Amino acid sequence: MKINMIKTINSYKGMTLRNIRVYLKNKTTIIMSLMAQIIILGLFLLFLKNNYTDAIIAQLGELKELLSDKDINAIVNSYLMAGVIGTSVVTVALNSLSVMVSDKENKINFDYGAAPVKDHTVVLSYFSGAVANTFLVSAILTTAGFLFLCIGSEINYTLLDFLKIYGLVALGAISATLVLMVFASFFKKSSTQGSFGVLVSAAIGFITGAYIPVSQFSDTVQTCVNLVPSSQITGMIKHVLITPTIEHANDALGGIDNGQFAKAMKEIFSVNMKVFENDIDFSFMLMYSIIAIAVFLIINLAIYKFTSKNK
Repeated sequence: MKINMIKTINSYKGMTLRNIRVYLKNKTTIIMSLMAQIIILGLFLLFLKNNYTDAIIAQLGELKELLSDKDINAIVNSYLMAGVIGTSVVTVALNSLSVMVSDKENKINFDYGAAPVKDHTVVLSYFSGAVANTFLVSAILTTAGFLFLCIGSEINYTLLDFLKIYGLVALGAISATLVLMVFASFFKKSSTQGSFGVLVSAAIGFITGAYIPVSQFSDTVQTCVNLVPSSQITGMIKHVLITPTIEHANDALGGIDNGQFAKAMKEIFSVNMKVFENDIDFSFMLMYSIIAIAVFLIINLAIYKFTSKNK
């Protein structure tokens, strides 16, 4: 029994590493994984940054002279990076799962079936490989984002902030992979998965508020969008990245506005998310994300049992 367990663990490790390498070797897949982030950056540089900056200046009114351009840019840039990181865990996870779909299309899963490897080990290796790839790519983007935010800025993120963000990236990688595996389990061709990926890449920027702050939507749309697990992950990332920049600006104002600017910024940039017209805090988002992971884990296990019985 101990020998069988060791064989299972070794098989799991080998298949997981193989799935990671297959994704990382395919440069086209990696570029497609980052397409949404490239679009966000492009829109930000061409249109969005000026719009956000103008909105902040308009909110300041006569107090605009009290904030420097660095303070204003820090708020806008932190919002941008939250959107980039929040969308990356979704798009990278989806494209990492293309390995599973490709194996079905090329009948490689039949080879696994003929080998002395249990089905759940194969499924777990796809999950682990996708999570590892998602965390790796998103962590690199996160590190670049922190450097971008810190250089030329007076904002000092704490060690706890760094740990929170990387922890949220890991949580987001697990959550997105479990959610998307539900769909990927039914794809038998890479073309189908690719078409689905285009839809997800186009929609995720709106769902997470990377293009337009969710606060600009109606209350009903806000509720629907904010119930998506990836929105909760992005909401926590926004909370960690944007809050210090708003607090720094609030300190610069010296309380002359009784904190109204800070309150407005949190509202505009959706730092305070709303579900059924009620504000939700960081603790709620974290609990919601953990529950979502548990729910989609159960769904994936149910799908696995159903598909394994119908082979």
